[in-house]
Amino acid sequence: MQPSRVEVHAEQISQGFDCILQLDGYAGYDRQTRPSRKGGALITVVHSWAHARSKLRDFDRDGSEIAAGGLRQNA
Repeated sequence: MQPSRVEVHAEQISQGFDCILQLDGYAGYDRQTRPSRKGGALITVVHSWAHARSKLRDFDRDGSEIAAGGLRQNA
């Protein structure tokens, strides 16, 4: 499958970097976590707790017990 323009850009700017990268929903870096990555070791992707909490709040509004528990644990 042909990489998207976003994926190509992410590959270009991360060429040669071996790192942990915090993302805020930028899908272009997904390819960088795959064994087929060229130009360095696999990038470890981490996500922010702020974004995770906002998603939990969305599900909590719908009455999800799992989301409510996640919010209690990460308060």
